[in-house]
Amino acid sequence: MVKPTSVGSADLVGLPPDADAHPSSRDAIIDITRAGVVSSWNPPAVLLYGYLEEAMVGRAADLFCPAKGRAREAKILRRILADGGTERFEADRVCKDGSVVSVSLIMAPIVGEAGAITGVTTASWKVGGGVHDQVEAGVESERRNARQAQERFDVKVGAERRDCRDAQERFDEEVDLQRRDSRDAQERFDVKVDTERRDSREAQERFDIKVDTHRRRSRDAQDQVEAEIESVRNDALETQDRFDARRDSERREAVELNEHLQARLQQAQRLENLGQLAGGIAHDFNNLLAVIINYVTFVSEELDVATDSDWTQRWETARGDVGQIKLAAERAARLTHQLLAFARREVVRPQVLDLDQVISGVKEMLVRTIGEHVELIFLPGGDLCPVMADPGQLEQVLVNLAVNARDAMPGGGTLTIDTNNITVDEETIAGGSKAQLGRNVRLRVSDSGTGMPADVAAHAFEPFFTTKPEGAGTGLGLATVYGIIAQAGGHIQIYSEPGAGTTFSIMLPVTAEAAAVVPDHVPYRRSPKGETILVVEDEDALREVARRIFARNGYHVLTASGGPEAIELARGFQGDIHLLVTDVIMPQMLGKEVSEKIQAIKPDVEVLFMSGYARRVLTSQGMLDPHVALVEKPFSEVDLMDMAAQVLNGHFHGFKSVQVSPA
Repeated sequence: MVKPTSVGSADLVGLPPDADAHPSSRDAIIDITRAGVVSSWNPPAVLLYGYLEEAMVGRAADLFCPAKGRAREAKILRRILADGGTERFEADRVCKDGSVVSVSLIMAPIVGEAGAITGVTTASWKVGGGVHDQVEAGVESERRNARQAQERFDVKVGAERRDCRDAQERFDEEVDLQRRDSRDAQERFDVKVDTERRDSREAQERFDIKVDTHRRRSRDAQDQVEAEIESVRNDALETQDRFDARRDSERREAVELNEHLQARLQQAQRLENLGQLAGGIAHDFNNLLAVIINYVTFVSEELDVATDSDWTQRWETARGDVGQIKLAAERAARLTHQLLAFARREVVRPQVLDLDQVISGVKEMLVRTIGEHVELIFLPGGDLCPVMADPGQLEQVLVNLAVNARDAMPGGGTLTIDTNNITVDEETIAGGSKAQLGRNVRLRVSDSGTGMPADVAAHAFEPFFTTKPEGAGTGLGLATVYGIIAQAGGHIQIYSEPGAGTTFSIMLPVTAEAAAVVPDHVPYRRSPKGETILVVEDEDALREVARRIFARNGYHVLTASGGPEAIELARGFQGDIHLLVTDVIMPQMLGKEVSEKIQAIKPDVEVLFMSGYARRVLTSQGMLDPHVALVEKPFSEVDLMDMAAQVLNGHFHGFKSVQVSPA
């Protein structure tokens, strides 16, 4: 066995000095530690197997080895680590794209400074397609010819050697006989030996003449082999030059693709950061809006009573002002829902839907929204596959896109909505589509308006980005559409050119469930019977609003500013607490933990959560647990009483497939 003679993490050691397949710089060179982990991965390895260096260094070396060959290669690896030496064999490898390639490999030990084997280095190249295999094919052919000539020579040499061996055997037999008989026969034996040696020399001379003749012939054949080998090498060099040119071209394309992907990644990160900002703002804003809406309701009711008894202009004006405040607060509430929808932090209630039915249901509202100067054309695909989405949010998508189209057609035009079943395959993905593989439902909203240049379209989905005059838009319309579609697991793309209109193409994945009819919601009513309500809310003003709403509707109300205070209050309260109404996100203790601890004290208490900023607190696998009752902020008195009545009367059975986005 040849022992290692050189040191280096990337050098193959232990190879014979005349090895035909000594690895070149074009081979895939991979270093493996004693623990079986990849420690280096050169560029030809990237080209051969498709894995980048940073993706493979530090990972198990058998990652791209098929399962059936791992035991064999592990045995070879252990043998080299234990005894040194070099192994050459062929094996299969699984590339990054899933294809299997057959390669030739050379494995040799890596020797450290102290002479210890620190790992194994491998050189590999594709069988049948690499330079090594072409050269070796020519070499093997010429070796076979030389080997056949040598075998014929060996046959003749063997015959002569057998003659010599037979003579030698006879000589040895007689020597043994003479030695056994007597030392006196030594002289006669020596004479005979001399004779036999002379005969042997003559035979050897004849044999040498024949050998020289065959050697000359063998050298001539070898010269011919080397000439043909040189020709094969020249062909291989030309092939390598073509390969290098192609590799350089592919590298340039890879660099360009990487730059494009980096730009897309930066845009996605920018949208995510803006989404986090929008979600945080909406969380605090929702609490303020809930206070404003409900206090305005209280004042408005008092003004209604005062106006009924005194029809003075002052009271009438005050009531009108309060109405304007309420309208502004409701508009602000809708704005926060847009922020949360963009940031994918709004609680949504997806259902199995027929998209054509959703569009038909909102068609009249769209006509009123775009005005008489714009013609609406709806082209339903018919027999659409069902999709899973929130019908209210899909209506918001259609309204936002319709408003956007209307503003792009100030002089009138056409707004076209069409649907269709689409199957997304690998070729579609390769063409740049970000939709999910498999069956999708496509929704397209197209206008004949002014269109937009590429630099504007690149920022169209960013919140607060708008090309409209100041005060003419919030810049949240398309950002909201983007958030809703992303939350539904779909993808939206813009196609637009100046003067050629704009098309928004939306792909929604198909669900295996059957579409359901969405019933209209009717608020649930009940007559209070003096039940005790415990309200837990860290926002002082909102806590007071909830207290007043429950109190004015006939309930006995307890309040706490946080979890610890609520737990102590429940522990010290002698009567029954019928309903716990708690915020989800609070500084000291989350609402879910508060409910668990209070239910341990008061086992019969029902729970209603309040939240305007959904997080993974009430969820499992991104879906709201079906038994959880939740009222969204900012809520009105009707909303709060509706949910509380359902929970207290045992009519709340949970929401079907209510999805909660992560914080």
